[in-house]
Amino acid sequence: MELRAMAHFLSHIVPFTAYPYKGEAAACNLCGSDSTVDICRKDRRWKTLGTVACAECGLMRTQPMPSDSELEAYYRSEYRADYQMASGSPPKFHTTRSLRDARARLTKLSAFIRPGQRVLDFGCGSGEFLMLAREQGCSVLGIEPGEVFARYARETHGIDIINAPWQAVDLPDGQFDLITSNHVVEHLRAPVDAIGAMARWLAPGGALFLSVPDMRPNDRPAFERFHFAHVHGFVPATLQAAAARHGLVPADGEPLTDTTAIFRHARPDERPAPLPPPGLANTLAEGYPDSSIAAYVLSGRYFRAAGRRFRNWRRDTFRVAVSSSR
Repeated sequence: MELRAMAHFLSHIVPFTAYPYKGEAAACNLCGSDSTVDICRKDRRWKTLGTVACAECGLMRTQPMPSDSELEAYYRSEYRADYQMASGSPPKFHTTRSLRDARARLTKLSAFIRPGQRVLDFGCGSGEFLMLAREQGCSVLGIEPGEVFARYARETHGIDIINAPWQAVDLPDGQFDLITSNHVVEHLRAPVDAIGAMARWLAPGGALFLSVPDMRPNDRPAFERFHFAHVHGFVPATLQAAAARHGLVPADGEPLTDTTAIFRHARPDERPAPLPPPGLANTLAEGYPDSSIAAYVLSGRYFRAAGRRFRNWRRDTFRVAVSSSR
């Protein structure tokens, strides 16, 4: 069993090979189109991984898409070990970053955090945000499919956690005053449907905080932007359109300028945003030109990026170690 587990783990990290999944063809979860534009054929581990953009609306996705059973198995028992080196409990660097992010999220949502508010964290991880919200007098609940992190949130923070995939969660409509989902829906096979579930669970007058990586092209090589755990990629226009599918609009009434936003239910006189124009896919493809892995390595950029990641890991691990020894 251990040898099989080790072989499976290695199959996720050996470069220039395919990931150990079969996958299947999948239509766009935002508009239903099967037409695509190629974006990239490698990922940040230099493994074979196809990323396309929907030719109609621009939503990016992995192609072929992992099946429901493949994704469920991966997130239930493999994802945390694969990307965060977690086995029995969350690693120190994760809890440091999670607490830092939770404090920033709490500050951004200060107008919505009040005693007595009912708060749901969709994909709550190790539970730091819910711990802080509870300290503010809120009633809190988390959804977390990963067994290790759900157990940690329960045992360490005393948080009520639903340890199940979101599709298996049955909650009453309109139950929560605030719902947050921080870098979660990009991991889902049906992210627009998941946003729909959150919209149903959101009470009238409530707020939905959504944050996903902003996948607009930047100065990093294309293959550095994609990896197996993120099966969808959003830009501001596609995130706003995904929320609009379920009657949600930006809380401030303005078009999104990035992919972290607060939404609310649209008023009767408001019209949610339409789908992005078909040209978005080609614009994204042009912004992600073919990149050479060899040139990236020889330029020294790869080693600078690796050094930066190591310094961040050491900093966050050390900070937790110091605070826990006091």
